[in-house]
Amino acid sequence: MKRNLWIFSPLAKPSFYLESEGKQWYFRWGNFDWILLIAAIFLMVLGSMTILSTVLSPDVKIAESQLFISHLFNIAISLGFFLIFLRLDYRIFKHFSVLMYLSAILLLIFVLVLGHTTRGSMRWIDLGFFRFQPSEMAKILLTCSLASYFSSLKEKINDFRYILLSLVLTLIPTILVIAEPDLGTGMVLIAIWIGMLILSGARLRYLALFFLGGLLTLPLVWFFILVPYQKDRILAFLNPKTDPLGSGYAVIQSIIAVGSGKLLGRGWGRGTQSHLQFLPERSTDFIFASLAEELGFLGISILLLSYGFFLIRILKIVKNAADSFGSFIGIGFFMMFIFQIVVNIGMNLGIMPITGIPLPLVSYGGTSLATCFIALGILESIALHQSTSSGMKIDSEEI
Repeated sequence: MKRNLWIFSPLAKPSFYLESEGKQWYFRWGNFDWILLIAAIFLMVLGSMTILSTVLSPDVKIAESQLFISHLFNIAISLGFFLIFLRLDYRIFKHFSVLMYLSAILLLIFVLVLGHTTRGSMRWIDLGFFRFQPSEMAKILLTCSLASYFSSLKEKINDFRYILLSLVLTLIPTILVIAEPDLGTGMVLIAIWIGMLILSGARLRYLALFFLGGLLTLPLVWFFILVPYQKDRILAFLNPKTDPLGSGYAVIQSIIAVGSGKLLGRGWGRGTQSHLQFLPERSTDFIFASLAEELGFLGISILLLSYGFFLIRILKIVKNAADSFGSFIGIGFFMMFIFQIVVNIGMNLGIMPITGIPLPLVSYGGTSLATCFIALGILESIALHQSTSSGMKIDSEEI
């Protein structure tokens, strides 16, 4: 079977074709998921408005007053990444999956050895003019690597050896991330693997076995992996009032901020908890609480509705992907987004421990925002390349 692959380039016409037995299958901009992009931009605008509000306080420090300018710069960079990955044929990542996986491991090792330490965590590589988190990029690299692995298994999917190997491949970068320490991002990597395992159709008893194994390792995680401040956060989650001025302070202030928003909120720029700086990390980890205080239940409802549209469109891309590789990438990104959304909102409401996971597309953070838009670019590439005729499925292994 003859297959000629044309890869998008910035100067190329907005179309894609694949010749198969004399037929042409066209992939045009009609497949572009505008709802997904609009939802993402709307969420980013909500976050930008909240970040701008937090820096307008007269008591804000000079360094913090530049936060919004930095955020605009991050948006420009992130949109640039989106356009680059949108114009790529996502299937080329399958040919570089091993290199992508090794790159993730090397970056995570590098940051542990020579990384920039902030607040006791070595999560950043400082290039002087720019700092980035390898753990954020590991989400993209691991997703593409695991998608390549799972899409190549086919009938071997129920061979326990191959399932176990996928877990080992996931645990290596996860352990490196947790060692930074960054437990939250480590959990995101595990969530990506779980999503792909479920999509692969692996036997349920394997899932149950891994879940039981995870429960049995919890005592080891508590005594040998978690650092003191992480243990304090878990204890504060169980009872914040035991240390209201210490480990429980952030949870208590977040709950107060969310509750004070009531139905319509205090109004944009009028959040007392955030503007008087009672609420810590009001532009990053606790930006949901800042937004809830100023826009109230109505604002939260709009935020959640936007996330609902956003996630549903990703699932549609997973369903309509031209090949299993695209479906696995899509479900990996779906798990990445939904896990972060649930955990971040949960910790803002005091129903989950604080893990430092940002709210996707809303929280301030250059690498986090860039990671989200790289994922969106790849998702839109998957949407663009789905077949428009007869529902044809293309195996990426044959290209």
